[in-house]
Amino acid sequence: MPTAHIDDATIFYRIDDFTDPWAAPETVHLHHAAAGNTERLRTWIPTLARHYRVVRMDARGHGRSSMPARDYRWSIERLARDVRDLISEAGLGPVHYAGASAGGIIGLQFARDYPELVRSLTLVAGTPRMAQTRVDYGEWLDRIARLGVRGFFQSDGATRFAPGTAAGLIDWFAETAAQTPESEVITFVPYMASVDLTDLLPEIKTPVLLLACEDDDITPREVQQILLDILPNARLIVYPVRGHNIAEQLPDRCAADTLAFLQSLPRR
Repeated sequence: MPTAHIDDATIFYRIDDFTDPWAAPETVHLHHAAAGNTERLRTWIPTLARHYRVVRMDARGHGRSSMPARDYRWSIERLARDVRDLISEAGLGPVHYAGASAGGIIGLQFARDYPELVRSLTLVAGTPRMAQTRVDYGEWLDRIARLGVRGFFQSDGATRFAPGTAAGLIDWFAETAAQTPESEVITFVPYMASVDLTDLLPEIKTPVLLLACEDDDITPREVQQILLDILPNARLIVYPVRGHNIAEQLPDRCAADTLAFLQSLPRR
């Protein structure tokens, strides 16, 4: 398993590259959401890895990366710096960054702090401020305490996925979430909910693609309009479905739209 040792953390990552052996491919960095890991975006790989070198990482406290101490103080700047340090250590930058939900929030900070490392930014159900939501985070934490991480995500399917979603997808989604300890989830989620990056948006000059659901309780449609209005160089695609976790529910569509966006950009 490839790992990067970054300050006090060991970060697990993987690279998929099915580009032509003689090519010099650009890199796409895929970043999972809260309580996710590298497996969450595995279904994007067939579409993207034929054209780009694709790197995925488990954020600190998630998946196979090391777990912080119980009193660890989360920092959006540190999470963005982890991406920078991984890219630098593995010699992969600059990158096209694509992040889902909380991974998109980290992407906004990363794009602002390290513009020299960012070719483009794709936000899937993204937001600059999780407080702009229809959900009750206190109720989420109560439910996690009662049901555990797996039980919480299984019970939250109606918020995260469109009606009629296969039970297998929801079960798999909950199982991957349960690979992140409850002790990490109950501190990471409230911290990310407290982050507000709205004031940073005008500074992010890179091309941005926004992928969103028409009806999303966690990152509502109006949040996408805020991003579209403030980011200097953004475009928006809205899928006519209800839910939030479109990166997993509509992976082929999301990956294809991301690929089309990336291929519309000039190579540097």
